[in-house]
Amino acid sequence: MSHVFLEMTMTLDGFTAAPGVSLEHPLGLGGERVNEWIHNSVFDGTVPRGDSDGLVDTEPARVDREAAERMFESTGAFVLGRRTFDVGESQWGDAPVFGGRPCFVVTSRDREPLERGGSRFEFVTGGVAEAISRASDVASAASVCVMGGAEVARQALAAGLVDEARLHLVPVLLGGGSRLFPDSAARRVELVPISVAQGAKATHLRYRVLHPPAVVDGPPEGPPDGTFG
Repeated sequence: MSHVFLEMTMTLDGFTAAPGVSLEHPLGLGGERVNEWIHNSVFDGTVPRGDSDGLVDTEPARVDREAAERMFESTGAFVLGRRTFDVGESQWGDAPVFGGRPCFVVTSRDREPLERGGSRFEFVTGGVAEAISRASDVASAASVCVMGGAEVARQALAAGLVDEARLHLVPVLLGGGSRLFPDSAARRVELVPISVAQGAKATHLRYRVLHPPAVVDGPPEGPPDGTFG
């Protein structure tokens, strides 16, 4: 199995999108603020694209840009949810949004594979585990990136399929919308901090996900007399 990492942006109060997600509003009504750091991190050499303030390429802006670029550094395939695909399809057009990497869409509604922006999209009806397994097969030695939405991210974490979580924290309180982590979860997940970096528009956090040891049936092995050294 390939190294699997989760890549998600969320607000300070835990939302990945504002209320009212639709084809016209992929991040909800007013939710563009959530991914503003990504748009501003596309740098043309002088000013971050989309930044009307005429800011130079400051160190915090470089931090945002490097965080966005890191998603593609070792990624061989992407896994995403059907709603993420549906609301993004018309926005992406023929742009190489996924850098030509294959994409696996978790869905309950089957659809024939399609080619778009240099990437092949395959629709997986067998759940998150199957999507990650198929992505791992084609990624080979490269990583698999689980990029949302929130429901797919939660399922992957709950199933113990994620090795690393990369969370981008945006300093805004949306007050409602799609929450990344619910009030309760199927199981506890322990994380070990790897790094933190402060960008111009977001704080970038990386964690290693600890996997619980496998449970072995039967009593622990020991000397015949039952004592342990």
